[in-house]
Amino acid sequence: MKKTIDQVEDVNITLDTVLGLARTINDLLEENILMFVEYPSNNASVKFRANRLADKLLVLASAMIAATETAQNQINTAVNSFYKDGEK
Repeated sequence: MKKTIDQVEDVNITLDTVLGLARTINDLLEENILMFVEYPSNNASVKFRANRLADKLLVLASAMIAATETAQNQINTAVNSFYKDGEK
């Protein structure tokens, strides 16, 4: 049982790391969004693609954050259930 708990803790640490990385990516994108939106080009098509890239990257970072938080909640729910069932 101790090994299983250690494995769950290791997964949670990994998820914390992924969550931190996703939040960092998100913050960097939000802070530098003007680089994409005001892309230095006279070509409207290039500017449009840069803007779409920024939008897609922000959506991706947000999705990573949401998925990681969901996984952490699922792990916490499973662990809490495990402890409650173990006490009966």
